[in-house]
Amino acid sequence: MHGLNELGFKALRLFVAVLDHGSFSEVARREGVAPSSISRQIQLMEQALNQQLLYRHTRAVTPTEAGRTLGHHARLLLVQLEEAEQALQEQQSEPTGLVRINAPVVFGQRHLTPWLGELCARYPKLQLDIQQTDHYVDPLQEGADLLFRIGALHDSSMQARILAPHRFQVAASPAYLKRHGTPQHPDQLAQHQCLAYKGAAGQQRWFFRRDGEDWTPYTVRGPITGNHADTLTQAAQQGLGLVMFPSWLIGEAVREGTLVPVLGGYQVSNSLEPQQIAVLWPGSRRLSVKVRTVIDFFIECFGEIPYWDQT
Repeated sequence: MHGLNELGFKALRLFVAVLDHGSFSEVARREGVAPSSISRQIQLMEQALNQQLLYRHTRAVTPTEAGRTLGHHARLLLVQLEEAEQALQEQQSEPTGLVRINAPVVFGQRHLTPWLGELCARYPKLQLDIQQTDHYVDPLQEGADLLFRIGALHDSSMQARILAPHRFQVAASPAYLKRHGTPQHPDQLAQHQCLAYKGAAGQQRWFFRRDGEDWTPYTVRGPITGNHADTLTQAAQQGLGLVMFPSWLIGEAVREGTLVPVLGGYQVSNSLEPQQIAVLWPGSRRLSVKVRTVIDFFIECFGEIPYWDQT
């Protein structure tokens, strides 16, 4: 059966090369064959398609309408083939080279740093440049390959893989709850000491809701506010009040029993927008094997249900 299925990729490459250079002889010179060999390949293509693809002139060749159409689709096909060949080669190769990672400071300390030894042992040819900041980073200007980000995902120029929901908990020490009782409803927070995060945007509000209901904001008060989560967490562990923080931040304290979650029948957040823990990379870049390896490694480490959410 005549048609495109009889045209090999080599013939399509030669045809595209003829379109690019406008000459059988130039393509033949680059391929190290006789010009008649190139001309014969094109004639076989024309016979298979039953279409004239090129106008032959004394000094050059130009495409017919059919030739332009075939050239367009041949270029797309050859790009896809090249990407497939590169992907297959990468699967067989060991991840090698520099991966530049940007991550929030505390999340990086808690959930990236503990795994670096295993990552480097498993992939000894990788090099890591880890920059930790809580400020916005433009990956193109900063040259970052991967960004771990926490919050609402808005940047459409980035590709993202969601690692986990950003889940909050309210918790206090056993000693505090023994002295002051355990709140059963968010309205009761007005009678409790609350240790609230206070950053550049002001003091954080606590939002609560039950499934299917709207969020209700609460302004809380207590003896300490601050812009460092570890300080407030340690103050809560000392019995000074309730804190509202992400499970990735206080999950270890909850598992150890130094903090006890309360108001478990409510969803709690510091924002009305859905928030995620995600890894992002520039959408304009093809994901290299070394970068994909790092992403897959941390997905494996965190687990389908993140270990910080497991009890």
